[in-house]
Amino acid sequence: MQESSDQASGSDTLAKIKAHEVERAQKWAKMAKKQEKNGEVLHSFDWSPKFVKRVYKGIPDCWRRDAWYFLATSGLKGLNKDAALKQKYEHLLEMPSSHERQIDLDIPRTMRDHIMLRERYGFGQRVLFNVLRAFANYDEEVGYCQGMSNIVATLVMYFEEEKTFTMLVHMFQKCNLHNLFIQGFPALVESFYIQERLLEQHLPKVAKHMNNNDITSSSYATRWYITLFTGGIVNYHTLLRIWDVLHMCGFDVLYYVALALMKTIQKKILEGDFESNMMLLSSIIPVEDDDKFMKVVRKYYERSVEAGTIKKLRNEYKNL
Repeated sequence: MQESSDQASGSDTLAKIKAHEVERAQKWAKMAKKQEKNGEVLHSFDWSPKFVKRVYKGIPDCWRRDAWYFLATSGLKGLNKDAALKQKYEHLLEMPSSHERQIDLDIPRTMRDHIMLRERYGFGQRVLFNVLRAFANYDEEVGYCQGMSNIVATLVMYFEEEKTFTMLVHMFQKCNLHNLFIQGFPALVESFYIQERLLEQHLPKVAKHMNNNDITSSSYATRWYITLFTGGIVNYHTLLRIWDVLHMCGFDVLYYVALALMKTIQKKILEGDFESNMMLLSSIIPVEDDDKFMKVVRKYYERSVEAGTIKKLRNEYKNL
């Protein structure tokens, strides 16, 4: 009897979740403005406090494709470039790449539990290979770096092949990812400095404990930033919420995602030593409540924008 009761309770909970998702999707449908560009049906949104609030609350999954594209293109600006990018993509696919072997080796290790990427040389893996190889030819200075496979795989979940490529280009431009991946990883090294200063400001006990245990941000946060948090840092449902705001705010919001994650596990960090903390920070960090987590991210980020914190820290880093 208890088992039947638990099953009924679980079914009721699932039904409520689905009903809530349908209700949220309907609200987004009312906000969306349909238009046709370059033979493609797109949707735009009025950039209002309500819109920003709803992005932070999580974009309904059925609207992620449209909303991510709208956000990544800064409100569908520069769409004329996409037609040229799609043509260029076809040309780039015909070109050989010195990165092909490494890309092919990395693909089976990329989100391998996801149904779209599970089959070796299946449709999803072929799309992932094509986009990564084409981009290596598009931005030869970047070429290919391992973290990129997870980023592109996340896009493949929502976009067809050509659109995945154009989305990747838009993300590189909006988030300045070029400097994250070029030789020497200058934006990554800068990120370590900024994260450590933010830890000192907001979580001084955590910063001091980690410093005393010789744990630097470079020892654990490389995969955080180089994969834009797609490299098994958080559970998939949390990752999607992070990417909702990433597309809206740009790369800098990730510093506050990192800070919010550190706040989530600060008790464990303070109780741990070097070995246990490195294991903790190298594993998936569970976020119990995505809504509460994103509220913390928003509070941190919006206060920093108002104070110009990241700009100040970047200037500080450059003047070292």
